[in-house]
Amino acid sequence: MSSDGSSLSLRILKLALAVVIGCFLLSAAYISSLVVERQEALKLVSRYNTSWLASQAVSEFTRLEQRLSAFSVPRSGVDKNEVELRFDILLSRVKLLNDGEFQDFVRRDPERQNTVRLLTGVLAAAGPLVQQLDQPGNAERTLALLKPLETKITGLASAANHYGAERVTQDQHELIRLHWLFSSVAAGLVICGFILLGLLGWHNRLLTRAHHELRFLAENLQRTSDELKHANKALNNAYVELQHQNEVLQIQELELRTQNERFDTALNNMSHGLCMVDSAGRIIVFNARFAQLFELERTVQPGATLGELISHADARGREGAAALRQICAEQQELIHNRRSATFIQGQPGGRTIAVSHQPMSSGGWVATYEDITERRQAESQIAYMAHHDALTDLANRVLFREQMERALAHAQRSDASLAVLCLDLDRFKDVNDTLGHETGDSLLKVVAQRLRACVREGDVVARLGGDEFAVLQVAVSEPHDCAVLAMRIVESLGAPYEIDGQEIVIGTSVGIALAPEGSMTPDQLLKHADLALYRAKAVGRGTFRFFEPEMDAELQARRVLEVDLRKALVNREFELFYQPQVDIRKEQISGYEALLRWRHPERGIVSPGEFIPVAEDIGLISPLGEWVIEEACREAAKWPASVKVAVNLSPVQFRNKGLVQCVRQALARSGLSPIRLELEITESVLLQDNDTTLATLHQLRHLGVRIAMDDFGTGYSSLSYLRSFPFDKIKIDQSFVQGLSSRADCLAIVQSITSLGASLGMITVAEGVETEDQFQQLRAAGCNEVQGYYFGRPKPAKELVHSLDIAEKTTAEKAKVAV
Repeated sequence: MSSDGSSLSLRILKLALAVVIGCFLLSAAYISSLVVERQEALKLVSRYNTSWLASQAVSEFTRLEQRLSAFSVPRSGVDKNEVELRFDILLSRVKLLNDGEFQDFVRRDPERQNTVRLLTGVLAAAGPLVQQLDQPGNAERTLALLKPLETKITGLASAANHYGAERVTQDQHELIRLHWLFSSVAAGLVICGFILLGLLGWHNRLLTRAHHELRFLAENLQRTSDELKHANKALNNAYVELQHQNEVLQIQELELRTQNERFDTALNNMSHGLCMVDSAGRIIVFNARFAQLFELERTVQPGATLGELISHADARGREGAAALRQICAEQQELIHNRRSATFIQGQPGGRTIAVSHQPMSSGGWVATYEDITERRQAESQIAYMAHHDALTDLANRVLFREQMERALAHAQRSDASLAVLCLDLDRFKDVNDTLGHETGDSLLKVVAQRLRACVREGDVVARLGGDEFAVLQVAVSEPHDCAVLAMRIVESLGAPYEIDGQEIVIGTSVGIALAPEGSMTPDQLLKHADLALYRAKAVGRGTFRFFEPEMDAELQARRVLEVDLRKALVNREFELFYQPQVDIRKEQISGYEALLRWRHPERGIVSPGEFIPVAEDIGLISPLGEWVIEEACREAAKWPASVKVAVNLSPVQFRNKGLVQCVRQALARSGLSPIRLELEITESVLLQDNDTTLATLHQLRHLGVRIAMDDFGTGYSSLSYLRSFPFDKIKIDQSFVQGLSSRADCLAIVQSITSLGASLGMITVAEGVETEDQFQQLRAAGCNEVQGYYFGRPKPAKELVHSLDIAEKTTAEKAKVAV
């Protein structure tokens, strides 16, 4: 049965081999047919590659010449775009001639290379002519450039066709040779297949003979196998036991390796250096950070001591070895006494190392080492930044206060005196607003440098914030020393500055507070210096003042005034009084000037000169000014149509961008005609920002409002302002009116102003008229309007009478004189 099965298997094998050989023959035939087909395809490809490129170049060259010739003929229908298209196509064809297989063809003959190079150069030269083809003669010049190339390009195409035919013939011969070679190989394979069949038959007979022998051996093997099975079972049991023990050992080894890896990882990734030494002084272990800190070798011989490791590093010139030797010297006492301690070791190079030493129960010791240099530097930097101004590098308010406390304590012990000078910069806000904060910061840095140069060694200069600075002057023998320093500071800071190519001029005011024998607190001293600074700024900028006790009382009174002033607008404590303005020619009231009054519930009427500056300082002048404009327009709307109302505007109001909108709304709500509203401004308004101010004045004029210049003649540039803006009215300052009777120059000035106003078409108004003589002189000088106590004091709106009898006033005045 087994023999029959083997015979059947061999027959199946022979059949399979026959099938394989048949398939091989079929495959060879199919491959041969594919080779023939690919040969035909290759003929076509070879035929149209090089020769096709050349023929396309000739074709596009001819078409370009035709389009250029046609373009030169009027009404030919060929436009510039079509010529440019043909030129671009020819350029692309020429680029193909410089690449790939065609380039190999060109390299074979220098004449072909010259033809392609010449064609490329001609096209490069013709490019600008084609781009400007609309210009006369460019088409003919382009044709002239192309004409010499016709023969060369045609010859190149002919050579390319000949070259392509030769290549096709060569490729055909090569393919035929490959075909026969492949057919020979296939035939050889077929012969090998038949030989293989013969060998298989012979092998089959050998297998049959071996089969009988193998059957006998199998029976013997079966008996031997049974014997081995029993022995294998016993061996397998022993192997299982051995494998179990091996697995236990592997697990233990893995756990130990993991623990060692974790220990090494933790040890070598510590931010601190660590070194462990036994009782005999031999190194047990140290980590990578320890070696890095002291520039030691990472590997150490077993049994080596720390001293040997240091000596080895010292011999190699490592700087860290000296630092470690110093630390070990300090550790010797700790090792001897077996006690723990933490200490800090400073190094000559500025490095600082913190050491934590701990004895071990086995007799050795372990220590950690941390480089705290950067931490110390960071702490020092933080402490410095916390006590110094980041912009100027001067002491800040915190450090200045600490220095004051120390200086005051020393002054109390030594019976010495000291002084604090507070100062701020005049016109610094204008620099920030006009030139930008970067320029302002640069200016503050230069100011800080100048302040440092003004003080003595031992004095402290601080920036308290913004443009506020302070100087702590120690060892003051007499107030004159402070005055000298203050004058030096005022002079130094008042000198011109050159910032980013611009000259800047500012000033400073200084307040001085003395502390004889350190008899006050830092807060009191700063407060007194600040009060003195406020007084210096009030009496005139660019000066200094010493603190006086009455300044504190004035400050308290001002603070009370500020609080009451903030409540006054809400509580409707303000009201308007109106003083008449008289038309001299018509001898009747032409308008009223609205004057603000504050009816304080406890103090009664408060003078505007007292509360207006405070309102400007605390930012209340803008809402207060808006109320004045609103109220004046509302009241004037009730008066006769010929009577105007004049309202004074503060310079602070002009910095408010909502001024024009406020006036527009007041006129709209009240129904007052814009021509009946006069807005009075002083020269200080024009000084702050000329361009912006003039723009605002023109916007107000566009509303129909009349503009008057108040206190004319008191400034240094009044005439220039009259030229820059066409004012409707000029108000002569009352100082000239009051001097009419006693000073001839006042009359000359008044006459000049009235003449100037008449020539410019501006009405002139004289303020402060109190007598008949003043009135008659103003009339004779040609003044248009007058205003003053002679015609009426300011009154509330309900007490106004819009009629005036000047003749009666004149008679009464003469009667008073006669009496």
